[in-house]
This record gives sequence, structure tokens and C-alpha cells, in this order.
Amino acid sequence: MADLLECVLQIKGLRETADRVTALVHNLDADRWGRAAPEGPSAAELLGQLAEIESLYGASLRLILAAPRPGLPAFDAQSLLALGRYRRWDAGEALERFLARRRDNLELLDRCLADDLSRVGLHPIRRETTIADLVAFMLASDVDHLGEIRRVLGAGRAGL
Repeated sequence: MADLLECVLQIKGLRETADRVTALVHNLDADRWGRAAPEGPSAAELLGQLAEIESLYGASLRLILAAPRPGLPAFDAQSLLALGRYRRWDAGEALERFLARRRDNLELLDRCLADDLSRVGLHPIRRETTIADLVAFMLASDVDHLGEIRRVLGAGRAGL
């Protein structure tokens, strides 16, 4: 029961990330989003990376729900960052992609029964991975990306 409650709270956290990112995009001017950090990507590129990661988490969720113990993809965050750079999304476009993918994944998670959350896929690094595990990984990724985006934007001090 505790694991189910924890997963439900983490799914709520996934919803809150969408709200936080939306507020950041709407409360800061586009120029700040497009400026590359001296040592790394721009905030818009990081948001694009988050949108690409959301696609892969969505694929993993669907694989686990559609087949018994499927193989899950491993991904390289730097390759996804490069993919986002190739697309050249601005913050608004990256937000739109992220929100659409997140809504789709939340809709799927909302329809999962308790038994579904314990279904297993086989990840090449993490090995056995449940849907509940994926939800936890998604939320951890959100926290990391949102922190990095805030750092690049210099918005952490502004309470965003």
C-alpha cells in the first residue's frame, strides 16, 4: 500500500513539473531561454532535452503495459540534447512538445491499476524495472532538469 501511495504522489509531482515549467516559460523573456550558458546548453535546449526524454519514458511505459517483461531502451542524455539542438526549438516550442508528451503519459498512468504499476520491463542497466520505478525515474529527471534550467536562467534566486 505504501508503494502505491508513493507512486500516486510521484505522479502528482509529474503534473506539478508541467505547471512549474509552464510558469518559467511564461514568466521569463525568450532571450533568457535562448542564451547558452558558458559551460553548457541553453535553458531552451534543456527543455527540449526534457521533451525528448519524456518520449522515451512514454515508450517504456507502453512497452511494459503491452508485453510481458519487454526490453526497455537505454538512452544517452547527451544524444538527446544534441537531438534537441538539431531541432532548434525555442522555449515555447520545447514547452509545447514537453506538455503534449507529458499529458499523454499522465493520461496513460491515470488509467493504470495497482497491478499495472508493478508490471516489469527489462532495462539494460537497471535490470528489472516496474512502471512505479519509471515514475520515480521520471520525477527524478524532472527535478534534475528543472534545477539545471533554473540555474541556467539564473531564476533560482527569483523564486521560480
